[in-house]
Amino acid sequence: MTERTLEYDGAAEEWLEALPLGNGRIGVMDWGSFPARLGLNEESVWSGNPGSEEAQRRVSVKEARELSVRAQRAAIEGRAGDAERELKAAQSGHSQAYLPVGELVIDGGQEPTSHRALALADALHTASGSTMRAETFVSAVHDVIVHRVSSGADPALRFESPLRVERHETTESGERWILRAPIDVPPPHEPQLAAAIWPDDTEDTVRVVVEAAWRRDGDDAIVIVAIETSYAGLGEERLLDVADAVERAARKAADALAAPYSDLRRAHINAHRELFDRAGLDGSAPAGTIPERLEAARASGDTAAADPDLVPLLFDYGRYLLISASRAPGRLPANLQGIWNNDPRPPWSSAYTTNINLEMNYWAAETANLAELADPLFDLIAALARTGEAVAASLGARGWAAHHNSDAWAFASSVGEGRADPKWAFWPFAGAWLLQHVAEHRAFGSDRECVSPDVVRGAAEFLLDWLVETPAGLGTAPSTSPENTYLDADGAERSVGTTSTMDLAITRELLASVVNDEQIGARARAALERLPEIDSRITGAGVVEWDREYTEADPHHRHLSHLYALHPGSAASPAFERAAATSLDRRGADSTGWSLAWKMAMWSRLRRGDRLDELIQLFLRDARGEARQWSGGLYPNLFAAHPPFQIDGNYGFVAGIAEALLQSHRGEIELLPALPSSMRTGSVRGLVARPGIVVDIEWSERKLLRARLRARPGRGGTVRVRWGSAIAAVDVETAGDAIITPNDFNEETT
Repeated sequence: MTERTLEYDGAAEEWLEALPLGNGRIGVMDWGSFPARLGLNEESVWSGNPGSEEAQRRVSVKEARELSVRAQRAAIEGRAGDAERELKAAQSGHSQAYLPVGELVIDGGQEPTSHRALALADALHTASGSTMRAETFVSAVHDVIVHRVSSGADPALRFESPLRVERHETTESGERWILRAPIDVPPPHEPQLAAAIWPDDTEDTVRVVVEAAWRRDGDDAIVIVAIETSYAGLGEERLLDVADAVERAARKAADALAAPYSDLRRAHINAHRELFDRAGLDGSAPAGTIPERLEAARASGDTAAADPDLVPLLFDYGRYLLISASRAPGRLPANLQGIWNNDPRPPWSSAYTTNINLEMNYWAAETANLAELADPLFDLIAALARTGEAVAASLGARGWAAHHNSDAWAFASSVGEGRADPKWAFWPFAGAWLLQHVAEHRAFGSDRECVSPDVVRGAAEFLLDWLVETPAGLGTAPSTSPENTYLDADGAERSVGTTSTMDLAITRELLASVVNDEQIGARARAALERLPEIDSRITGAGVVEWDREYTEADPHHRHLSHLYALHPGSAASPAFERAAATSLDRRGADSTGWSLAWKMAMWSRLRRGDRLDELIQLFLRDARGEARQWSGGLYPNLFAAHPPFQIDGNYGFVAGIAEALLQSHRGEIELLPALPSSMRTGSVRGLVARPGIVVDIEWSERKLLRARLRARPGRGGTVRVRWGSAIAAVDVETAGDAIITPNDFNEETT
């Protein structure tokens, strides 16, 4: 398979030209310059502390419950404006922000960079000048940054940080900085609030230790950077002592510094490749740097067709970014920017947005053969189940619930400072949606318990208590459809109604998963019998967002919440699929980056590969040339644009392409259901189908050549495989491969 490299002439001149490295915890943006310029991040460097959510609360649980009752009554009676007012009054403040550690300059000499590159399969960054060469990686094995520069001069270290430097000291082999994070950083969309509030002597916040050590290795200098913090983990009620972080940083730096460079490099590459080499799209990259390739391909008018390796490149890049940002249990999941952020007050706090973006980050984990990378997501779900109990209680329900913003402290409340539109600030369905990842983990063949059954039961218990009688029958009120609005009879723009289609789809999905639960199964079955079917939301205009037809305030809205049953859900009937196609047509193609990726996945589910071509073209455009608020594209380092940069587009692209090549949600394994024209010929290896079948596929001119199927342990047996209208029954053994070709298929007769 092709091993791809992102190549550039010259050093980066801005952050969105620098190239990302990471080991799941430590992130680096390498500018490829001499002196070396490394932007540093660490996943647990957030403002606030374990008590941040309580400090933000605006109303008591009792008062919030009273406001919720009034909002519910108003929604049921059709007084949307009154419902919105009550929901605003119940809002909390805001979740906390993910922050940069700072920038480290390693000065081993100065000269212009002639070439820099990021090898995706090895997770190695290299930079070359006329006489100097540097290599950088972030080791998951040794848990440190490793930088080697060929220079006869001893390196000088300079460090700058937006965090407060509490102490800077010289060590035996380098330097140490001890930093402190703010107690509060509001999101930029709350400009009336101070950009940052720093803790006083009675308040504890995350402390960060940056330990930089170096040694000579012949003509080279080896620099090791360890970053440790006082963050104790998701759900922990206190922070660790900074001395503990100092000890960990010093030990890791010393251990790595004592190891031969070749051993550090080899261990890093082997650990990365164990994940990266599991899957891949074949292709042949033309000569040239990334800017040269993109400029030439974009000038053709059909970017993907002009450079057929761009789609495989972005497929590999998205997998690389997920490996680099979400690596092991006990860690934090990838946030809105993965783990890479240079802004001390980042857009949307670079936090966890749970009404699409966090979920999209992990859609490809199962299909692209990286299932264990979702473990940090499961840890966040477990933490939200604890903090979300108070949220459920404030809504008059048992169990747990979470709204659409969260952070390293498992924030679960409705945000908005008492002023925000409920269209995004009120949405207590985050927990129920996140649990779909748990169900999918099992569906793809895992037998392990990634969250406690009590977590699933608690989320379902909340939904059962939240359901209420509405004029249209059993449903939800107040209800929003993230993040959309409609026009009421007076022409006013409204965000609150009853039983949005997304509420309905997620409720039916989660309750169906607990019908056999001894404690709540009977209630779940009874509720499912009374809840409307998803197909009841079909009209001549497509799928409606609420329990009745409203005039859409924005017919081209980026969110596709009402089509959840199509993707990521799997409850879409043929009639719903036809209606969803109508709705997708009404929304149009152009949108923000993650929305383009979601549309790719949806059109793939509809087996419409022809509709992917326009979406891919839009995804590959230059984001810097787009002035519109909701227009996606790519930045120079191939980060996806919301705009601004949001990594969910990169991750969602992988999921969308995977759905185009392989599907298994209909109870059969379907090969090449939605090939776009830019992928007429190719091969893919290592994709995963339910119930745990690894699939390789080769095709030419859109026709299947062969497929190889192998079962994960315990998942062997006979599976039904579809290619177009043809069907094959294939016996897949755990111990070996099953090879099928077009000759093995029969036309379906039923």
